[in-house]
Parts: sequence; structure tokens; C-alpha cells
Amino acid sequence: MEPKYFLHEHPLHFFEERSNVHGKTKGLNCSSGCGQPISTQFYACIDCKFFLHKSCSELPLNITHPFHDKHPLALLAKAPYSALCDFCRKSVDGFVYHCSSCKFDLDIKCALLPEFLNGDFPKVDHHIHVEHPLFFIENLSPHGVKLASSCYCSVCLEKLSDASFYTCVVCTLFFHKSCFETELPSSINNHPFHDKHTLTLTLTRSGELHCQFCHNYPYDGVGLFYHCSSCNFNLHIKCAFLPQFLTGNFPKRDHHFSDVDEHPLFFIQKDLISDSNKVELDSDCFVCQKSLSESSFYYCPECQLFLHKSCAFEELPLKINHSFHDEHALTLKKGRDRLACKFCLNVIEGLRYSCFSCKFHLDDRCALLITKDLPKRDHHFSHVEHPVTFVQTLSNEVKINSSCSVCSKPLLGTSFYNCPDCEFFLHKECEAELSSKIKHFAHPQHQLFPRFSLCTCYFCQRKSDGKEIGYHCPSCDFYIHLKCILPRFVPESKIHDPDHQLIPFKRKNLFICDACGESGNPAGFFCVKCNLMVHWDCIWLPKTIKFKLHNHHLLGHNYWLPQKEGEKWTCQFCFKKVVAEYGSYKCLHSDCNYILHGSCVKKNKGRLYIEVESENEESDDEASSSSSCAVVLGDKIKHFSHKHELVLDNEDIITNGDKKCCDGCVLPILTATYSCPLPRCNFFLHKACAQIGEHKSHWAFRDPLRVSKNPLFRCQFCKYVCSGFSSCKGADDDGDGFNGQICFRCVEIPFITTHEAHAQHSLFCDRDHKGPCSGCGKEMGDYGGYRCTIAEEEEKYKFFALHYRCLTRPLTAEHRFHHHPLKLTYEDPYKDDDGDPFQHVCEICEDRRDPKLWFYRCDECDFDAHPDCVLGEYPFIKRGSIYHYLGCRSHKRQSLIYFQSEKYPYPNCDFCDHPCKDQLALKCPDSECNYARHFGPCPY
Repeated sequence: MEPKYFLHEHPLHFFEERSNVHGKTKGLNCSSGCGQPISTQFYACIDCKFFLHKSCSELPLNITHPFHDKHPLALLAKAPYSALCDFCRKSVDGFVYHCSSCKFDLDIKCALLPEFLNGDFPKVDHHIHVEHPLFFIENLSPHGVKLASSCYCSVCLEKLSDASFYTCVVCTLFFHKSCFETELPSSINNHPFHDKHTLTLTLTRSGELHCQFCHNYPYDGVGLFYHCSSCNFNLHIKCAFLPQFLTGNFPKRDHHFSDVDEHPLFFIQKDLISDSNKVELDSDCFVCQKSLSESSFYYCPECQLFLHKSCAFEELPLKINHSFHDEHALTLKKGRDRLACKFCLNVIEGLRYSCFSCKFHLDDRCALLITKDLPKRDHHFSHVEHPVTFVQTLSNEVKINSSCSVCSKPLLGTSFYNCPDCEFFLHKECEAELSSKIKHFAHPQHQLFPRFSLCTCYFCQRKSDGKEIGYHCPSCDFYIHLKCILPRFVPESKIHDPDHQLIPFKRKNLFICDACGESGNPAGFFCVKCNLMVHWDCIWLPKTIKFKLHNHHLLGHNYWLPQKEGEKWTCQFCFKKVVAEYGSYKCLHSDCNYILHGSCVKKNKGRLYIEVESENEESDDEASSSSSCAVVLGDKIKHFSHKHELVLDNEDIITNGDKKCCDGCVLPILTATYSCPLPRCNFFLHKACAQIGEHKSHWAFRDPLRVSKNPLFRCQFCKYVCSGFSSCKGADDDGDGFNGQICFRCVEIPFITTHEAHAQHSLFCDRDHKGPCSGCGKEMGDYGGYRCTIAEEEEKYKFFALHYRCLTRPLTAEHRFHHHPLKLTYEDPYKDDDGDPFQHVCEICEDRRDPKLWFYRCDECDFDAHPDCVLGEYPFIKRGSIYHYLGCRSHKRQSLIYFQSEKYPYPNCDFCDHPCKDQLALKCPDSECNYARHFGPCPY
């Protein structure tokens, strides 16, 4: 009988040579122990591919370690949470020595260093760190221990090597031996950067303190500073002891900025910083906003002000009179309060000229690079509210964050008019296209005057952004964009003959558009030759499209359809009648009658179709709905959703008593499945779910959705809180306002589907439908529901609709109150029996149920129940899966597992102290820990 090692569930077989394992000679590593390659003498579990050094199998089960002498450390096969070694700061992936009380962890290499085995860990008490003793560690490299890249010396801030150093494991402090042995004073008096108070050597663990000179924060949130608690002034040790400070050579200079900031400037020699102390400054020059690079500079510690030597000597006037604001003088001020320049509209990062009584601010570059005596006109007929200023061609140093109010083109390199008070800009050449007043056919009763304001255009129905010019009638509040008037802005229609002139018009009443077949905006275009009237926004409709729901053929636009007697056309998107006399899109293939309303195409712009330039352009076949799902390795696969290989179980039926659940769709496992051979993973995938890749196409979105395994999310379609596979849009996908996640069950529903509750006809998705669901009686959500495809033709099917929640309900379910499976039932066998008040009662909650709505039923036992009572509030969260959270005061472990306790005794919730009975709850995976809590709000 081979030995069974306590850290693995199967017996382990002993091997002398690695060549004896299936002939392999390479690639065998100690699976859960040290992680190092296997050479000779090891234990193995061939089925699980588990390998263990003989030396790792003989590790002591409990040790007392000088790094943590309060409690013994127990050997675990794996940390109970995502842990870092408290010594080397690297992730612990294998065996770990763990203290459950203090959440202290050491990987086996660090725990069993020779110094520990020899009892030779020297401790040092030092005034740098008086809370805990410091350990001296000498040369880790020969022992295979390497510190993480995040380990830095708290004195010099340089990366720590694996050579000799001092450390405090409790506080995550490290010191080079040379830095530690340097005598650092516990306090500094009269430091030139802060001579008002004493700076005291202080340890910070919060990461909130940063150095006032180099502006850097401590690595990993822990570091030493010279700190003034009164002023919250901090200096890194290396910044506090700059060579100029040690030599007493910090020249001060009173600058003309002293009228702005009443503090002296210190001259810092850059070569002394970079060569001696390697201080990396995270600051730019306050005046020019450029990097300090390798030059010397001036520094004001009180204001955190850095100035190039050349910028510090630049004589900027303290007050100026500027034509942009001639009411008051502008005063030179600092600009770190995130105010915007009135000219370039950019946030002022450096110096500014300000008038605080008028709240007027100019960036110093805008104020000085623009000629101060600019010619000012009393007014411009397009902007009568304020006077405007004419600006000649600008230098490249001024970049304006705006554009011309007429043509919307950039202002750089041009001459223009400007009103700083209203963000009004007008190219000189665009001025010729404006008139002081006009008469327009759309509003013949009054003259129109140019206006710069927020109004809705009568033609295109688009609201102005407040930065473009339009024409306005002050008597009638009529407004029209300038772009809707000028001939050069009238677009060429893609669905109309380019040789025909389109004339804009406006009617008193709404009209039916010949392009889309709907009434709407009373303004549009008229073609005299064709006698066609088209909405303003319909002239941009494409001539030929490739529609996502009919991907194998192209669709072309028609203003009318040849119709035979008795022939009817139905739109294949909204399933309403298509009037042959108005515009529509029909399949270009002669044998295909697929047709769409022009309005249905218009509302799905950029989402369900792409424009095709030529009718002769061939359409590719529909791409696969899913990307490559897995790497196939014989009867095994490597799936993106799990770190281990999955093995195919070829049994046709898996016993329902196991109550196994798919980690993708979170539905019961009843057929062949892929599973992880490691029992601790408890990971299963339906064979169909395993075919899903990292991208999934969905009919409602232009781009494929990204698929990921999500521990917890709320599906935006069915509104269930779920675990398992979720689909979401990428960062660069079309901006249709959707930014949520969709569960695997909802994303699999096509645009046209069927359901046994309405088996006689197909159902289609109507995202605009409002009304009650036929399954539960609740109103449709934001994404509509599925309706009968012939609802517009037959009145009796008009009100049948299902939302996603009911459409994805399991057809059979189980409940602990009943020993038979319950079937989803759509028609109550006793719906006409109104005499018995107890006939229509839920057997679980004992409340009355509506006989017209769906319910779960066992015909054999005459057992009926509400769907929500059978499924519960969280039916699609896998029991036994891991839930990660930030921890709390009573339980610091950051991983729990879902469970639903149905048998006495029930664990008590740590929050409300009531039993976690019959509801989804969370518990600690550690069998020795009794922590439990309700999932979601406590019901008590």
C-alpha cells in the first residue's frame, strides 16, 4: 500500500528517477511544494499530475519562527486566500507556513532559511524603528530566495538586492546594510527648506505622506520621512540630506515673484542631485510647464514651486492692461486652482493674469504672446451681447481648445474674431458668409437675425451646443442653424439621383417621408423632378447595406415596391406591414423577399448594419459567433476560463443526486461535460458551454462581446444577479449607451426564437415594447421583450409578450419542499374553478397566485408554486464557488464560498446574528472557522 500524503487526496507513489514517469525526462516540477524541477526521489499522483520532492514531503507540520514568535505556523498545501510571503513579498503559490490568527504567511524557502535552522537570526534594536526588532539577513542568493521587485530601501529608496540587509517583517521595512549603519539623526533643526520647526524622523505606513521636494510617495506605502506634524511638511531622507545642505551651500534669492509668493527661492544644482543622491523629481517648471530635465533650478518649499533658472530670471510684469479685459488691470498670480483661461479655454497649470472682481483669467502665455493693443470693435452683428476683438495669426505656443462658430474648423494659423466672455470665435473668411438679417422661406412672416445661443434648430431638430451661430426670430422664438441655411452645407443624398436638385422646405403640418415611410419633422427636402419629399435626416440614408440579421445578402433602398394583387410585405425587424408606396430596404437577391422599413434601418444606424458602396460588392458569409474556444489536447481541452486542463466525461447522464452545476451557464449538469480532474476546483462546463470562446457575437451589437468568467454580476437583460460566463462590450465598441454585462443564458437567445408556451408561432425581440409580461405580469424592462411575429395580423396574439427573465426560466426545477421535479406550467388546469379559494395557492409561501400567470407544478402530487418561490432570489449563483471581498473587522480573510443551508443546525449570520436558513449565504472555506453571513441585505 503506497503512502497517502496528508496534503493530497489520493495515494502518492514513490519514484527514484523522473524518467520512470511515462518516459518523461523534462518539465516535471514540484507541484505544490517548492515549485522547483524534479530530479530524483519524489512522490507522484499520476492521475492528477501531482509531483512532490521527497524532501518537501518531510517538511515539519508546525514550526515556531523568529519572524512570528507569537503563534506556531502550520504547514498548508495552499494559502486559504491570495497571499504574499511576509518576508520576500512574493506571491505564495505552493506550500505555505500559515498563522490563521494573524494572517501571517511564509513560503517554505523563506521559512526554512539556514539562519532559522541554525538558530542564528541576529536581532537589532535601533532608534530608526523602535516598535519592533530588526533582523539582519545576509546573502539570500545561495538559498534560492529572491526578494520581490517591490522591495526598496526605506533610506535611499533604491531597489533592494539579495545581499545583506536589515528588515522588519511586521512593518515591511527594508534597509541596505550600508544605509542602516549610517548614523541618521532622530531629528533635524533649522533645515533650510523648513526652518520654522524641527523635522522628526517618522515612519509612515499609510502611503499618504509624500516628499515636498521630489513629490514622490514611499514604495509599497511604507517609508521613512523627516516630518513636521504642525505643518505636515515631509522630506525623504535622501532629499533632506542633499549635498548642498551638508555643505551649507543653499543660496537663497528674493525674486520679483515675491510680490506674488512671499517666500525666498533656493537654487538647486541639478548635477549634485543626479550624481550623488539620484533624486528623481516628479515636477515641471511652474512657468513654462516643461520638464526640469538636467538643468539647475530654483525651488520654493512653501509653495512647491519649481522654476527653470532661465524662467526664474524672466521679468514678467506683475500687472498688465489687456484689451481682452480693459475694465480692470490683470495681476500676476499662481494658477494651481484649476481655473480656465478665457482665451484658449485650457486649464491654467502655471502662472496666470487675473481680475478677481470679474472672475477673468488669462494664461500667462495667452496674455503675453497676443498683442496687447488688439483692435476692438464695438460689436459684431452676429454677436451683439459683447464687443469682439480681432486676433491676427497666432503663434504655435498658444493652442485654443475651440473652433470657429460657423465652419467648426480649427483656429490655429488663421485670423479670427473673439469674445472671451462667451467663447465666441469667428474666422475672418467666414464673416463673409453671414448677413446681419435674412428672410427665409421656413419663417416668412419675420426677419431672422444671427444669434449665438443654445436653441433647437427647426430643420434638423438638433440642439445647438452654444458655440455655433444660427438665425433667430426674437418675436416667435424660431431658430435655424447656419449650416441648415448655407448652400455649401446641403449634403448630397446617397439614395437619390445626384443630378436632381434637393430643395429645402418647411410645412405647417407633418408629412410622410418617401424615404422612410414615417411622419415626423415638418422640415425636409423636395425633389421637383421626382415629386419626392424626404425628411431632413433621411437624406443621409445609405443606398446599399449589409444587415446583421440577414448577413448573406445585401439590401438596397427603394422608394416604392412593385406589388402584385393580394401581395403583402412584412418588415422582418418590427413585423409590421410595409406600405409599398414608401421607402424600404429589400434584399437584392431575386429569390429572397426579405424586407425592412426605412425607419427600422434608420433607428439601427451604426449598430445592425454597415454601408456598402456598391451593389456588386459580394457579402461574406456570416462569421462564426464565437472565437476559438479552447486548445484541444486529445480528450482534454485547455479553456480560457480555467487554469487547469479539463477532461471530457463521456457518460450520457450524470446522476442528478450530485447536483453538479455548470460554471458557464450555472444550470444543472445532466449530460456529457468537461470537468477539472482536481476535486478542489469543483469546476464543470457543459460540452456546449466549453465551445464558447473569449468573444461572442450578439445580434443587438455591432462588435463581438467580450466573454469572461465573472464571480458576480447583474445581467442587464434578465436582471438576475449571476455568476459564470458574462458578456460585455469592449472599450472601443460602438457607443449606444450600453455598458453592462449579459449572462450566458440571455446572450444565447437569437433575434427570432421559439418557446413552448407559444409553440404555434415564432417570437421576435421588440426592444421598444411596453406592457405586461405574459409569464409574470410585470412590466417590460429597458430592453423590451419578445413578441409574437404575427401580433399585428391577429388580434388575439397582440398582447402576448415575454421579457428576458421569463424567457430564460428553467423548464424544470427542484425545491427541498417537494421530492419530485417541478415543471414550468403556462396554463392552470383549474383556471375556471373560482369557487375554491385555496385552489390557486402557492404551496411554498402559502400566498394566493394568479391563475393566468406561469407557475411550477407537479401533476402527480398536485403541487403548485410561484416561480420565484421555487427558484429563489439568486438561482444563478453557483453554490460552492468563491466570493472575493475586501474583508471586515471580524473576518480578515478575503475569500468566502456561496452556500445554502437547508438542514439544521443553521449557522448564524455574523452581521444580524440570525440563522442563515433557506437563503443564499457566504461562509469561510476554512473548516475550523465558523464565520458566515447572509448574501445581500440581511432579511432580519
